[in-house]
Amino acid sequence: MSATALLRIPTAFTSGAETPSAPVREAEPPRLPLSKRLEEGTAAPRREAEQTLFMKGLFRGAWGTGVYGQFVRGRHYITYLQCLLEVYEALEEALESQRTHAAVGGFVFPELWRSHAIQEDLTCFLGEDWRDTPRPLHLTTPHVTRIQELVEEAPHLLVAHAYVRYTRDILSGPMLGNMVSRAFDLTDGEGIALYQSVGPSSLEIFQRRVSRNMDALNLSDDQMREVVQEARLAFRLEIQLSDALSRGALGLRSPDLGR
Repeated sequence: MSATALLRIPTAFTSGAETPSAPVREAEPPRLPLSKRLEEGTAAPRREAEQTLFMKGLFRGAWGTGVYGQFVRGRHYITYLQCLLEVYEALEEALESQRTHAAVGGFVFPELWRSHAIQEDLTCFLGEDWRDTPRPLHLTTPHVTRIQELVEEAPHLLVAHAYVRYTRDILSGPMLGNMVSRAFDLTDGEGIALYQSVGPSSLEIFQRRVSRNMDALNLSDDQMREVVQEARLAFRLEIQLSDALSRGALGLRSPDLGR
């Protein structure tokens, strides 16, 4: 037996270098939830939708406080309600048809169904024959058409349109309801059923519930990015509607003031 056969050399020195250890993998950052993505990704168009000339004129007296000013303000607001009714009817029908869809069902909340409330408000402003008043369908055609397309092409994007209505009419509901009441001297909650879906004391609880369900939707990262983009589009459609109303696109005529 040779001398080298009896020599046991520590393995740490056999190659002249330390044995490399396995690389340490860094933990992946947590995935940003959909609620946060929507909040951050739609901040700019959401602010723009809240500050359109139409909204400023409706609530801040841009059309004056006289008889004609109130007529213009009231006519514009009624038309706005008519347009919202078209959008809500299309959205509610679309969501209902996709209730069992994995990426939609979790965002189907009864509180978001506002078409009946809008009909109640139109009855308040126009009377029981409000259905006989012409409805400006041309102003909502792009929005309604888009919602109908999504039912066939990309149902998960319906969540974006529901989210926009949630932020516009539910989260801001108590504030908007008060502003409408002041603008038209309404009392006892008349004419503001649209904004009374969730009371102020329950709003925070409902908001947590919506965020929790939204974040649990079965959506991939790519799909969540698509939802954010679609929500931006939905806000743009809302801004487009407000711009049309503020331009007096309805061809309003002066009311008969007894002259």
